[in-house]
Amino acid sequence: MKIVKLDPDELAVCNLIGTNRSLIARASRVKDAKVGKQDGAKADIMGVMAEYAFAKEFNVFPDLGLVPRSGSADGEYKGFNYDIKSTHYKSGKLLCTQKDNPDVDIYILAIVSEPEVNLVGWAFKSELVKEQNLTDLGHGFGYALNQNQLRIFR
Repeated sequence: MKIVKLDPDELAVCNLIGTNRSLIARASRVKDAKVGKQDGAKADIMGVMAEYAFAKEFNVFPDLGLVPRSGSADGEYKGFNYDIKSTHYKSGKLLCTQKDNPDVDIYILAIVSEPEVNLVGWAFKSELVKEQNLTDLGHGFGYALNQNQLRIFR
C-alpha cells in the first residue's frame, strides 16, 4: 500500500484532463464503462488522479492524452501494461467488467480521497478474470477481488 499526496497544481491538472476526457469520450459516443451510479465526469477525474498518482510514485510518464478511447492500457510498468481502477470507497474492491481487454496484463486498485491516492495493490489479469471472481455488486456481473487478495507494491 502506497499513499501518494497530490499538490494543488497536480489536482488542477487532473481535473482539467479528466473533465476534458469525459467530454471528448461522450461526444465521440464511447460507452461509459464505469461500474456504479457515480457521475461519469467525476469518475473520469478520479481515474486521472489515480493514473497520475501511480505515475508520480513509480516515476513513469502518465498518459495525458485527450483522444477518445475504449479499452487499452493506462501505461506500462516493468514490462507490464496496466489498467488502474479507482474508487472512493475505503473498502473498495479491484473490479473489471466481463469485456476482455487484450491490452492489459495487470490491474491496479487505487482509492482516491482527494488530495491523497492510496495505491492499494495489484493483480495479474489472469488472477482477476476468473469465473470464481464473478460478482454482482448491484450493477451487473463483473470480476472482483478484495483488497486482501491483491499483491503489494515493492
